[in-house]
Amino acid sequence: MAGKDACNNSYDLKTARLWRDAALRSRKLRSSLRQLTLNCEDQSKLTLPDDLGDVEVLNLGNNSLEDVPDGLCSLSACNLHVLILRRNKFLNVPSAVYELGRLTELDMSHNRLSCLTEAVGLLSQLKKLCLSHNQLQTLPRQLGSLLHLEELDVSFNRISHLPDTMRTLPRLRALDLDHNDLCSFPQQLLHMPALEELDFSGNKMLGSSCSGSLPEDIRSMHSLKILWLSRTGICTLPGTFCDLVNLDSLMLDNNNLNSLPSGFGALQKLKMLNISSNAFQEFPVALLQMFNLEELYLSRNKLVVLPQEISKLSKLITLWLDNNRIRYLPDSIVELNFLEELVLQGNQIAILPDNFGKLSKINIWKIKDNPLIQPPYEVCMKGIPYIAAYQKELAHSQPAVQPRLKLILSGLKDAGKTVLRHCLMDGQQPNHMVHGNKGIEVNNWTADADRGLTFIVYDLAGDQSYDIIKPFFLSPGALYIIVVNLKSYVSKYFYKYVGFFLHFISAKVPHAVVCIVGTHADLCDKKEVEEKCLDIHHQIALQEKRESEMLQSLAQTIDEALGQDYDLRSSNPHTAFSGVSDKNLRRRKAHLQYLVNNRLQILSPVLCVSCHDYSNIRRLREKLLSVAEHREIFPNLHRVLPKSWQMLEELHFKPQELWLTWWDSARLGLQAGLTEDRMQSALSYLHESGKLLYFEDNPTLKEYVFHNLTKLIDILNVFFQKDATVLLDKLSSDVTTDELRVSPLHHYVEGFLLHGLLPTHIIRSLLKPHIKTQQDLNLILELLEKMGLCYCLNKPKANLLNGATAWYKFPCYVKNEVPHAEAWINGINISGPSLAIEQLQIEYNFPFLFPPGLFARFSVQINNLVVHRSDGKFQIFAYRGKVPVVVSFRQAKGALQQDILSIASHASLPNIWTAWQAITPLVEELNALLQEWPGLYYTVHVLCSKCLKRGSPNPHPFPGELLTQPRPEGVTEIICPKNGSERVNVALVYPPTPTVISPCSK
Repeated sequence: MAGKDACNNSYDLKTARLWRDAALRSRKLRSSLRQLTLNCEDQSKLTLPDDLGDVEVLNLGNNSLEDVPDGLCSLSACNLHVLILRRNKFLNVPSAVYELGRLTELDMSHNRLSCLTEAVGLLSQLKKLCLSHNQLQTLPRQLGSLLHLEELDVSFNRISHLPDTMRTLPRLRALDLDHNDLCSFPQQLLHMPALEELDFSGNKMLGSSCSGSLPEDIRSMHSLKILWLSRTGICTLPGTFCDLVNLDSLMLDNNNLNSLPSGFGALQKLKMLNISSNAFQEFPVALLQMFNLEELYLSRNKLVVLPQEISKLSKLITLWLDNNRIRYLPDSIVELNFLEELVLQGNQIAILPDNFGKLSKINIWKIKDNPLIQPPYEVCMKGIPYIAAYQKELAHSQPAVQPRLKLILSGLKDAGKTVLRHCLMDGQQPNHMVHGNKGIEVNNWTADADRGLTFIVYDLAGDQSYDIIKPFFLSPGALYIIVVNLKSYVSKYFYKYVGFFLHFISAKVPHAVVCIVGTHADLCDKKEVEEKCLDIHHQIALQEKRESEMLQSLAQTIDEALGQDYDLRSSNPHTAFSGVSDKNLRRRKAHLQYLVNNRLQILSPVLCVSCHDYSNIRRLREKLLSVAEHREIFPNLHRVLPKSWQMLEELHFKPQELWLTWWDSARLGLQAGLTEDRMQSALSYLHESGKLLYFEDNPTLKEYVFHNLTKLIDILNVFFQKDATVLLDKLSSDVTTDELRVSPLHHYVEGFLLHGLLPTHIIRSLLKPHIKTQQDLNLILELLEKMGLCYCLNKPKANLLNGATAWYKFPCYVKNEVPHAEAWINGINISGPSLAIEQLQIEYNFPFLFPPGLFARFSVQINNLVVHRSDGKFQIFAYRGKVPVVVSFRQAKGALQQDILSIASHASLPNIWTAWQAITPLVEELNALLQEWPGLYYTVHVLCSKCLKRGSPNPHPFPGELLTQPRPEGVTEIICPKNGSERVNVALVYPPTPTVISPCSK
């Protein structure tokens, strides 16, 4: 979903840009005028200075005024030209305002006006009148007497008709009627010869026929340059629409259009066209005649094919085609040399045209959710330069199809994963006792030599000790097998056996292909097997239905909120999503829709096997092969690679060292025919596809290539083996160092298993024979920190003095519930005042799944951001500078509860910015980690500080989207709906600066 968020942000910027010229013009006009702005928290004390004779612009906005200050009418004979009264609480236009006959601009937007009287005619010199975001139902006839009026904004009101006199406004150039209750296109608009900008969006036209929604006489509006008709319900445009030849920008999105008039190409001045969210099944041919078009938006239609002639639109800078049904792109698209934005996500594109890398100016590129095979998905996701490198490499060497599929076995401990793996790979029952519990294992399996079909089999340990590292092995394009021990399976524990693994896979890899395999069938009678398989099938369906209905219900709630006026929604603290911007609501809706549309592909029925009956194993093998070769299910199996990239991968499999330097890897590249300048993109692909590890963004690790994944997995298994006996045996086998003679081995093992603490010399002993040099050890520790598995408690900037030892902390091992001061290492006393005064608390709620290992990884990621930390199993006390922070995790205790992770701090109200400064980087770090879980549903809230101070067990949660929004203008307090009379300072809900990464965005 991150792709969609980026698209939404860019879209909002572009649409806002259409109206900014008017604002800029106003500012330029005002900049030379003498201005005065008055602000006062107590409206009764707001008084006008005595000498205002020279003031030309008076700004009284954002003061919660219900009436204007005394003496305003005395300015009628002065030089006052601009009066700003926006964001107050006026119910009517004050009579004193009507006496200011010299006004040229009046802004009363964002008030509570229910009517505008005929007295408006007294303001005969007005050039600009802004009445948006009020509650107006009609406009007075006297509005037509404002002969100098050039700009009128009455958007976001309840106006159902316009006065006939509006046609007599000879100079009206810009009119904003957005989001009113106009059910047909007003005839008055057809008689405004000067009108250049019109926004009629959000008015649902309910004409007698669809073709009558826009009048034939619209041709008379020949001066129009900018026209917005978004969300008006129109399904056709009259032919006369094509006579609006001066149009520069046209918004027709979110309607029911399926075609454009044949003469549409006559709009030769059109530079921007948005026809997204309509019903186009074919690319409108008329657009191919619009040679000056620079921005074209065709998102969310039903397009299947793009014409070759699209290259005629040679001036295109922006092209959005996301969420259609496009299967391929025409070769001519690479001739759009000025293209800077190309959005293609959510289509069915498998192959990009040759020379696609020529589109080098593209800086906004979205391609996810396509079945890409050439270039491979991993290459495309890296961007145009990597696509160019791939295509260049493909031209240098022969293409190679690489049928290799990742097969991941998961399930509870003792489910039979390891035995099943041996049966599948060996083609027969193991002739010796096979033991699992060795951690995570990876093997290559040539499933069908004739077809050249190979699986890379990952056997994920069932032991929960390995939960923190399992997510690293889940990736798109893999086939997932959930192994269930049918003998021990009990219906009431369905979630433990199956449901959890479905959530786990879905959160990490939405739309993954999952197969359920029941083992130990030979230990159950036939009826028992049938009943248990049916139960698993039934409960999977129930779980999927329950979650889909919940997500759809949430999406409907958002639709209802979007149907409300933003100001109305924000003024009522009891409404859902109070204060949340439409942009953030659309972002959340898009994520929910993504989750609904990308449910797991669960193969049915449950496949039952017994390793004592090889016929069942054979059927399972055939099932896996047939699924793997299905092009629509696994397009990546048929991806095309340059022969040199495939050779580079094979060459990296041969060295037995733990790692290679970049130069060692480059030498292998030369053997594969890759010069140094072509190595980077090849290594990047191999990293993204999980063949090796290469961290090009890390200053230390970018000099090395970790090619031996089997050895790396063996090392990871050492750290997550929680058996004290095994750990002691490893240490006992290496008793050559003085350190080990001095201190009993069990002391270190106990410290590791209770507190997650290990010194470097013990780590080195544990990892023998996997590492041989100090450099091996340093790189492995750097890699573990990069993966978020551990951090150094006392990392030195230079060599440690006096023989001091560096200690590493593995947070997933911490056993004590309450943070424990590690004074025996650091000698630091962590203490401080209880969270009092004003408390800030950001809460993350996880209704379906809390990602395994997330708290421990978050603990590692924030280590560079905090000092004087003390860790408990599910709680961290620390400081950001001198400001305390607390990170807590609370597990759900029942089916109706949710897992909760919170980040809190406190300060006095005048210094609350320091608390925001303390927790905001932690919030952004957590948001970044959650981006690794695109299928995860969670919510974010800012808890009411007044409720927290009262000790309320259920403090009111303000929407977390407010963290990404600027503080509302003129608002100092927000009502807590838990207690209607209680007001919360806005500084306790909104951060001083919006967070960089949005909560709940994907």
